[in-house]
Amino acid sequence: MADHLALDIETVPAADFSEYSETVQAYVQGKIDRQKERNPDFDFRYFASINGDFGKVICISLGYIHDGEKIKLKSLYGHDEYKILEEFNHVIKTVRGVFVHYNGIGFDIPFILQRMTYHGIKPSNDRFRMLARYRSDPHFDLMMHYYNWDFSKVMSLGILAELHGIPSPKGDLSGGKVFDAYIENEWERIVRYCEFDVATTLNLWNKVYRYEPVISEANYEFSGAK
Repeated sequence: MADHLALDIETVPAADFSEYSETVQAYVQGKIDRQKERNPDFDFRYFASINGDFGKVICISLGYIHDGEKIKLKSLYGHDEYKILEEFNHVIKTVRGVFVHYNGIGFDIPFILQRMTYHGIKPSNDRFRMLARYRSDPHFDLMMHYYNWDFSKVMSLGILAELHGIPSPKGDLSGGKVFDAYIENEWERIVRYCEFDVATTLNLWNKVYRYEPVISEANYEFSGAK
């Protein structure tokens, strides 16, 4: 096992807005209305996809750097969230190194843990649940460390990667389009997008904190999901 494991997730609403009680709908609508003042595009789909109580995981992509020159990638994905989380729980059981991610402390890791709780899945690795800020082990949140927890300076992963001369995901999919791809069962697009984010994060981490050369996209070993 490598001394690190990078990850990224893709999420969608777990249920339609109409399926919740009037009390829950009123609460959520209030939150949406307040956000719309700053972002007119903020709707229930957006809200649910970033909230572990209302969203679900449809893809977890994993990766690590092999022999200093290749980035190996793998994804767990599909409609069955329970199965995805069970498989992921099996993977992290033996990880003793760091978990690498971009804003994972703020989003990916809490979201996964919330969904595990929903399904009654106990994390197999106690280290995965350690989310204390200002630390680099067991979680190395590249975004947090790079910007020293100063959110006023934070840039997107793609922009930061471009500034460092690192390949970044520039395909036909973006975070806002994941739900539509999910409805159409376009798993190859979803997985490729998620895996590219993992590879980008790993490449940045390897360059900025290990002072290693940039790994070319030709040395990304995607899973080839269908």
